Amino acid sequence: EKKLIKPYYTTAQFERYSANPNHDLWIIYTPSSFNKPDSMHDYSNLKAHLDRFAKVITSDNKPYGLHRARKEQFFKGEKIIVQRKCPQKPVFTYTDFDTYVSATFYIIQTTDWDMKFLTGLLNSRLIEFWLRHKGKMQGNNFQIDKEPLLQIPIAKPTKTQENKISKIVNQIISQKQKNSKADTTDLEAQIDAMVYELYNLNDEEIQVIQRGAL
Repeated sequence: EKKLIKPYYTTAQFERYSANPNHDLWIIYTPSSFNKPDSMHDYSNLKAHLDRFAKVITSDNKPYGLHRARKEQFFKGEKIIVQRKCPQKPVFTYTDFDTYVSATFYIIQTTDWDMKFLTGLLNSRLIEFWLRHKGKMQGNNFQIDKEPLLQIPIAKPTKTQENKISKIVNQIISQKQKNSKADTTDLEAQIDAMVYELYNLNDEEIQVIQRGAL
């Protein structure tokens, strides 16, 4: 039965760049195939647990299936977890371990770019500026919906540029995993500078972004 019980994460474990693998919540991951009364026949303990809540389960796949369960592949391997509602700054988090999350988050998986490079780019001041002016805001809070997320213009880096940014992101993640309060401001500033170069911005444009992203 343990194979159906997965590690569940919330905003408490996610910050910019890095995630805390420690968690205290679990989810019974049952996709739509568990929507029949006899679908838990081989999982008597989990069935007994869920039966206690039968009256309040509102899933379209009740009695035992999750409501619109995502494909499990999205929760595994390398990915970027995107918080849909972010106060002050967008939060893009790199993870390479099993990370099951709710629809409060989007999940990015791609083979087009190195995932750590993409994490650095998305957390940069340039993309923050773009989301502030081209995305959706609720006061000073970012609401990162699917449409603006898909429209973010991704410049094509050289292999050298991609590797340099990826290496610095790796340093940031390493420091934050050792100490979640680690000051990585200097490393993030290096990424910002590389991103400005990647997009061929001039000094005047950089100044506008620096002021607008604060």
